[in-house]
Amino acid sequence: MKDSLLKILAVDDDQLILWALERACKGRELDVKTANTAEQALAAIEKSHFDLFLIDFNLRDKDQLELLEAIDSCCPYVPIIIMTTTDAESCELNDLIRSTRKKGAWHILEKPFSLDKMISFIEVIFQDQGNVKVCLNSLTHNYDQEKRQKLRRPYVQVVNFSYKAIVDGVSRRVVSKGILTDISDSGSCLLAHEQLQPDQVISFEDEDLKQCGFISWSVPIEEETFRCGLQFF
Repeated sequence: MKDSLLKILAVDDDQLILWALERACKGRELDVKTANTAEQALAAIEKSHFDLFLIDFNLRDKDQLELLEAIDSCCPYVPIIIMTTTDAESCELNDLIRSTRKKGAWHILEKPFSLDKMISFIEVIFQDQGNVKVCLNSLTHNYDQEKRQKLRRPYVQVVNFSYKAIVDGVSRRVVSKGILTDISDSGSCLLAHEQLQPDQVISFEDEDLKQCGFISWSVPIEEETFRCGLQFF
């Protein structure tokens, strides 16, 4: 097994979800191990090092809370993606995780979600620098709303951004320019010359805006100009 593989531990009591995650990560530089219970997860953590944890979380499950506490103690700076059916903006959920996860980065991914979206989150959290996978903790967040408030601007801003696309049958990173403006409390608007697709992940390249997000909707407004809804990670 190559050392460059990103080692992931996925914890969920739904075997079908674990199977689907394993299938989705096949053929990528992702090595996924699975566990059905917190007890199995702790046993796996004792034996191996992991670069990322995907954890199903239920507010009322004490075992899952103890798992988060154990990870924060033994793997404080390994990022966690928390999969949950609870509203991602729930104060109770965020406060509970914040009280437990004191050191490392974490992100809430609300169920149900597409596997493509999950893979996109993983690709955003870890970026290639040479042949080494480097964790960018600043890309994950606690509250979507808190992150949005930091990024809100009362004026439009010209931005450089990039995204992955298939060009001549080959996956490439395309660099483009657009206009970013705040439109509501639920998201931002990006004016682009390309019709970006829903769930497509984009990265902003400017010094004052090194941030990633995904497209929630896209509509044409005039020839070769599209208005896109944008949600930041």
